Amino acid sequence: MRTKVEHQPTTYAYLPYVSGVTDNLKKTLSKKNIGVRFRTVKKIQQELPSNKDPVPRLLTKGVYELKCTCGKSYIGQTGRSIQCRIKEHQRHTRLGHTDKSAIAEHFHTNENHKIDYENIRVLDKTTRYYPRIITESLEIMKNKNNFNREDGYRLSNTWRLGIPRTSDLECHGQPSSADVQPNIAEPRLDLCKHY
Repeated sequence: MRTKVEHQPTTYAYLPYVSGVTDNLKKTLSKKNIGVRFRTVKKIQQELPSNKDPVPRLLTKGVYELKCTCGKSYIGQTGRSIQCRIKEHQRHTRLGHTDKSAIAEHFHTNENHKIDYENIRVLDKTTRYYPRIITESLEIMKNKNNFNREDGYRLSNTWRLGIPRTSDLECHGQPSSADVQPNIAEPRLDLCKHY
């Protein structure tokens, strides 16, 4: 009596499933010790362009970064538009409300510092609260060269193991995970009127 010995494939091929074709290909590849995993072919809807106009990045909710001329940055999150929150930071800075904004406090306690309001980095666009505050906390953890008052949402120390700091990455010549988005001219919309 002969027993069938099964070998674990050493590599895998991921192929779109086409009835009759990939079944035969799977048999051929399995003889060469290559496993086959099937994936679905893209649906027509995925191939068609979206008919929606893209929302300008500053009109979205999310996590953002503002840089100062001293090299430090502020990382924040908002459930309103980022543009609206930036205008609040500008107003608090102008009026000297250092208790209402870490940006205003940094500006007023350090001479010759200037906040770069023209080059705002949108780190993440999300409407949901918990993903937004967790992303903010992770970004603060990654970039220790910040002037945030707090570390954001308190995360388990387990998160720290997998989060390299931005300064550590830059020392090794690797790019930061939060790539700089191109500075695209945004329409100036005043959605944050305060009466």
